Amino acid sequence: MGPLPGRRPTTSAELPALNPASADLTLLPRGFCEAPERLRAYFETLEGARGSRQLIIIKGHPDPDSIATAMAQRHLSQQFDIESTILYFDEISHPENRALVKALDVKLKQYREDIDFGDYDYMSFVDTQTPDLPIRVADPPPVLTFVDHHKVVGGFDARFVDIREDCGATSSIYAEYLEHSPYGLRHGVAEHARIATALMHGVRTDTDNLLLGMPIDFRAGAYLRQFLDNDLLRLIGKQSITARTMEVIQRGLNSKVIKGTFLLAGVGFVREEDRDGIAQTSDFLLRHEGVETAVVYGIVNGDVVDGSLRTNSATIDPDTFLKTLFGTDQVGRHYGGGRRNKGGFRIPLGIFDRCRDREALWAIVKKTIDDLVFEKIGVEEKRGQKD
Repeated sequence: MGPLPGRRPTTSAELPALNPASADLTLLPRGFCEAPERLRAYFETLEGARGSRQLIIIKGHPDPDSIATAMAQRHLSQQFDIESTILYFDEISHPENRALVKALDVKLKQYREDIDFGDYDYMSFVDTQTPDLPIRVADPPPVLTFVDHHKVVGGFDARFVDIREDCGATSSIYAEYLEHSPYGLRHGVAEHARIATALMHGVRTDTDNLLLGMPIDFRAGAYLRQFLDNDLLRLIGKQSITARTMEVIQRGLNSKVIKGTFLLAGVGFVREEDRDGIAQTSDFLLRHEGVETAVVYGIVNGDVVDGSLRTNSATIDPDTFLKTLFGTDQVGRHYGGGRRNKGGFRIPLGIFDRCRDREALWAIVKKTIDDLVFEKIGVEEKRGQKD
């Protein structure tokens, strides 16, 4: 298989049409699928890349939604003879996510410097706001598909883009692709059961067991449940909290500061393998009586400030809040971001990670983060009073 000619973005008019023998997406019952033209465009894009090689990119630490959607992207791409490699960069640190990968036998590849991006014709991105790579690549392949459920950022080229803010999980979008196409899941196929289980787990985790679900998430659940491996779903969804995570939660409890309905907690130094304890601590502290927003942060692996925001507030948008609060790096990438009820941020310490006085380093980090956050809250409260 030779490389596709050129790397110029292809317009939808240039892509070959789907085989008429396949399902006519325009004839779907009204309301059953919100955007049949979007599904058609997705599959026409894959048809236009038939026989190529793609990297399916997972940015950040792989979580259930990104892992599941990468699996679904690979499955659907296979129907068009597209060879796929799922590539991730950060460690799979959460015990539940490691259990997910092991139980479902997900084939993932972690980035190493010997990986040659020139060996691939395309990249596809799932469950991320932008198609920026976390490493520098001189001539990266063009973006084939970009599917996400976070806020629209824009400003990038891709042959197909599907971003839905009114969707609780990217897994729900892929469930729609599967349900309303000739390439859907079938009963009695082990690989299809694994994909359905992964997607259902992705929907559940990103919507707090559908408590924050949107209509598309409920439709996805209704479709996926027909093909689930219930034993596997129970197995990957019942991982116990580790002792070290409990220690992080305890540190958060001991250090918490509450102002109004806002809770802020610094948990000190956290090992890379325990970094998900920061998000779990944020989830836990949000349950505190009277708290609507919780922000928990710590220094992970000695070189980066890692933080997690959780909120039930109707007035705080995590994405806007964190991007405004922490700004961008030298190339314009935001240190933080999020969606309706949760967000996160990562700020490299740079030269300060050489500081051997951990107590002094933590004091500087804590004061800086606390001052920024509480100044931000104060500004917002004053504006609210004026209104």
